[in-house]
Amino acid sequence: MIARSSKTVQNRMQKRAKRTRKKLKKAALDVFSEKSVDAATVEDITEKADLGKGTLYQHFADKEEIVVTLVDEAVEHLIECLRAYDDPPEALEDMLEHLLDAHYKFSIDSREEFLLLFQGKLLLRLESETMDELEEPYLRYLQQIELQLSPYLSPRIDPLKIRRLACAVAGFVFGFFSFAMIGMNEDEVDTSVKPLRRVFVQSLCTFLGR
Repeated sequence: MIARSSKTVQNRMQKRAKRTRKKLKKAALDVFSEKSVDAATVEDITEKADLGKGTLYQHFADKEEIVVTLVDEAVEHLIECLRAYDDPPEALEDMLEHLLDAHYKFSIDSREEFLLLFQGKLLLRLESETMDELEEPYLRYLQQIELQLSPYLSPRIDPLKIRRLACAVAGFVFGFFSFAMIGMNEDEVDTSVKPLRRVFVQSLCTFLGR
């Protein structure tokens, strides 16, 4: 009876800790999207979460650890979007369109995560010991784009060229949609991006010699 009661208490504590950690991550994501990673402080996060600083340090070593955790989760979420289609696209152009659609949906449905990932330049200002951890999710993201594109490309194409293609897709998406968020509503973004997408896809195909 005592053992069962002890296990029940432990389960409750674990669930409470999980809820608190989730609350801290949500608060941090909101603060980072509002103020940027560089400008946000631990105090901003705990105030947003309505928790004490001591509680935050029970779950994370510092702000940088929260950033690493959120970037990793955001990248994993984005990769899920990239993989989500009923039937594989038939041609390279179709796959490029799918990738752009998936990024667009992610930018609309997961705005805070999108804004966090777009702050890539700010990551360089974080402590140097976190850089490997921060780079890994982004590399995983680029590798996923390469994996999606590879079946449509000749095996003779230089792998470096494929990496540049993946970077081009990422750069187009993050650059355009981030600026579009400043002064356009969803319909305006959708209307504006269509002609740019066509030119972009055609340029990429030309780059690959297709």
